[in-house]
Amino acid sequence: MLAGEAAPTKPARRGAKPPVFPVSAIDDPALPEVLAAARGDEMDADTVNRELSIARTL
Repeated sequence: MLAGEAAPTKPARRGAKPPVFPVSAIDDPALPEVLAAARGDEMDADTVNRELSIARTL
């Protein structure tokens, strides 16, 4: 999502390799909006908030 790649779905999720993600993007103040826009159509608010929390702990 933040790496510019679509998230794998269904069976493709199993064993999928994560994309390269620039760590500096975590400090971007626009991260919540970017994450919400990238995932908002696919996932519910709880999932988006969980992913944002995970990204901030890295």
